Amino acid sequence: MESVTGDQIELHSNEIVETDTQTRGRGDAEKINRLPIKNATGYQSQSEKSLVDNPKNSDGYNSLSSPSPPLPISPSPLAQTNPNLPPGLLEPNLPLPPLPTTPPETPTPSRPLAPPPETPQNLPAELDVKVTVKEIEILGSTAFSPAELQTAVSSFIGQEATFEELLAIRTAITQLYIDNGYTTSGAFLPSQDLTDGVVRIQVVEGGIERIDIQGLRRLRPDYVRDRIGLAAQAPVNLRRLEEALQLLQLDPLLDTVQAELSAGTAPGFSVLQLNVTEAQPLSLAVIGENRDSPSVGSLGGTVTIAHNNLLGFGDRLSVDYGLTQGINSYNFSYQIPLNPHDGTLSLSYGRSRSDIIEEPFSRLDINARTSTFSVGFRQPIVRTPSSEFALSLSLDLHQSETFLLEDIPFSFSLGPEKGKSRVTALRFTQDWTNRSATRVLAARSQFSFGLDALNSTINENGIDGRFMSWVGQFQWVQALGGDAIFIARAGAQLSNDSLLSLEQFSIGGIDTVRGYRQNQRVADNGIVGSLEFRLPIVQQPEGIGTIQLAPFFDIGTVWNNEDVTPNPNTLASIGLGLRWQVSPDFSAQLDWGIPLISVDDEGNTLQDQGITFSVQFQPF
Repeated sequence: MESVTGDQIELHSNEIVETDTQTRGRGDAEKINRLPIKNATGYQSQSEKSLVDNPKNSDGYNSLSSPSPPLPISPSPLAQTNPNLPPGLLEPNLPLPPLPTTPPETPTPSRPLAPPPETPQNLPAELDVKVTVKEIEILGSTAFSPAELQTAVSSFIGQEATFEELLAIRTAITQLYIDNGYTTSGAFLPSQDLTDGVVRIQVVEGGIERIDIQGLRRLRPDYVRDRIGLAAQAPVNLRRLEEALQLLQLDPLLDTVQAELSAGTAPGFSVLQLNVTEAQPLSLAVIGENRDSPSVGSLGGTVTIAHNNLLGFGDRLSVDYGLTQGINSYNFSYQIPLNPHDGTLSLSYGRSRSDIIEEPFSRLDINARTSTFSVGFRQPIVRTPSSEFALSLSLDLHQSETFLLEDIPFSFSLGPEKGKSRVTALRFTQDWTNRSATRVLAARSQFSFGLDALNSTINENGIDGRFMSWVGQFQWVQALGGDAIFIARAGAQLSNDSLLSLEQFSIGGIDTVRGYRQNQRVADNGIVGSLEFRLPIVQQPEGIGTIQLAPFFDIGTVWNNEDVTPNPNTLASIGLGLRWQVSPDFSAQLDWGIPLISVDDEGNTLQDQGITFSVQFQPF
């Protein structure tokens, strides 16, 4: 009961604590609206689909309805620069991972989060008193600066306030918290002496008492708890918590995430209950295509098998094997998460052998044997459901040996010693991705530094393993309406040094300039660009699937710093493609490019006729 004794006004908190705070802390369960459950196609609802038409792949990213091959414009798989050899792949290496065509679709709650309704305050009739407010002290607040708090209540200072108006001061602070997403926090009037005109407001900032997780089978609970815990620190901001739940929904290890926030055991504290469903961790992909250079056999296939949660803490193991008439290759990669901000350590190793099979060079038994080992660390710096900026640092060891007459070491280009070249490169990479419902922007920048270390190729004069280069990539995907899509891609490599073929830039082929054979031109520097439209002509999701017509224009140019630049050094083409998405498990693409600039070293393979194709089957 409020009491007034002489000149002293005393407030007893047992009757005037803001009931909204009690409601949040001890009342009925407050629920974070459940994140929508994905249906069989991986989407929340038909109306929520934007550019994305496929569920998550093994890397956790969705692709466009008919994914365009991103630009692998890092140091590309290279041909020997000897003009007497056919252009094409002889010394393969591992390019940068492709730019994402689109990140996963952002899951959103079915209705906005809102604080529980405020319980009306019943005021005692005898509290018809007035106090001149000289100063307002706000206690217990860590979410806002003193200046922000005073701004919220500045209109009350110097005013004569009734008890109801004192409660309005408390409500103004509570509303400041609610407006900024702290809907489990609130303020109240504690017991105090108001004789001096100083009004004290106590803030109770909401916290998460514990996180309960259900539904996990193999994935360790700490993987989920640590990621949600980043947004569950007091004071709890439900906007940040919702964003963390969206990021968790996008994780390739999880298929669905449902969240519920209920009352804890103390005022202001809540229990976050998560019900999750793990995604299938094992994936298998089989690809048949004519991607590789005809000089080593363009027709080939690749089998990739990966496990996204090998030991239970989100580590990923991937193994792939590729085969053409002249290429035999395999690669292993392993990634392990190091922190809840999705920082990852990666290790990879690969070996390949490439044999020239085209006449008349096949009679010389020319072959190349390469091996690559890489260790790297990638850390997202900014990560939201719609954008990401990440930094990576890696050390690559790349060795190549070329042979004549099967086993006689022989150098076909400048730099290698008796056919052997070795590069030790430190690479610093920056990745950025941003998307909306109708647009995806992705960019990558990579600086590479060739080191005089670990037995790298060092020559007193000329080309060796010491170098510096920069690679840039950019991709823009835009929805045009009517399910049509526009795609623009650009990439470049720049260096002041003459580079070993392991580090050079190539154009020609399905990834750069279609209508020419793979790696038609190779040099120290290069620029490439592409414009493409995707126009749907058949859309039968329950029948034959989606078929898109894809007119395109590709252009690229290369040049050397010291060595002779190949002529012509610019390639350009126009063409038409077909993209066929039968289901999330099966897709195919066909491109026919018409060269706009003639080259002398043409053959009679499908690639030389401007035709490339790819068929992919991913049963799980």
